Amino acid sequence: MADNSLFALISARQRWLGARFTALAQNVANADTPDYRPRDLPRESFAALLRSRLEGERTAWRLVRTDPRHIAAEPPSPELEPRPVAPVELSPSGNGVSLPEELQKLAETQRDYLLAVNLYGTYKRLFRTVLGGQTA
Repeated sequence: MADNSLFALISARQRWLGARFTALAQNVANADTPDYRPRDLPRESFAALLRSRLEGERTAWRLVRTDPRHIAAEPPSPELEPRPVAPVELSPSGNGVSLPEELQKLAETQRDYLLAVNLYGTYKRLFRTVLGGQTA
């Protein structure tokens, strides 16, 4: 089942969300650190990676189907390098972390992660049903 494209796509999304959650948690942890600048994995990084894969911009990542009934080939591994984010305003110590904004991003990331987990579970149950109730 691990080789299935949808499972791999969900797994890649979960890895990306986990890396984003880590970057955001580091921002919260450093909310009082002088001259600290917040970092984030922007949503566009995952979307751009998928788009480039689907459009075939990178030949090493072109999707290939050996049969029209197959799901597309393995998804890409997202780039997981957090980038500095321009702070809206700095504290007197030079810190750019806005706790309400970071907590909102953490909640969004958690919601997206739970959605991916639920999709994984639903797809797994679908496979079990197709296989006649056999467990994996």
